[in-house]
Amino acid sequence: MSRNVLERVLHQLTVDRSAKQRFKEDPEPYLARFALSAEERAMLTGFDVLALQKHGVNPMLTMGFWQELSPTRDMRQYMKALRPLADGEAVHVASLKQ
Repeated sequence: MSRNVLERVLHQLTVDRSAKQRFKEDPEPYLARFALSAEERAMLTGFDVLALQKHGVNPMLTMGFWQELSPTRDMRQYMKALRPLADGEAVHVASLKQ
C-alpha cells in the first residue's frame, strides 16, 4: 500500500477541477495514471474512507474527498462509513445553519 500515492490522489481530486471532473466521468482511467493496487483503486472508487484511514491516509483528505466527490456528500453518511452504528445509536454532526 502506498499511502503517499493515495494522499496525492486525494489532494489532487479535492483541489483540481479537471481531475475531479475526469474522476466523476470515469474513475478507472483517471486512477490508471497512478501506481495504485487494485485494492487501493477499489477504496477510492467505493469511497471506503474507513479503509483509507486504516491505511494511514490523513483524515482531512478523506473528509475532503467525501465532501467533494461522494455520491451523497452527507457528513452523517461519512461518519457512518467511519464508524458503523449499533442499533438505536445516533450520529451527531455539528454544522452551521444557513
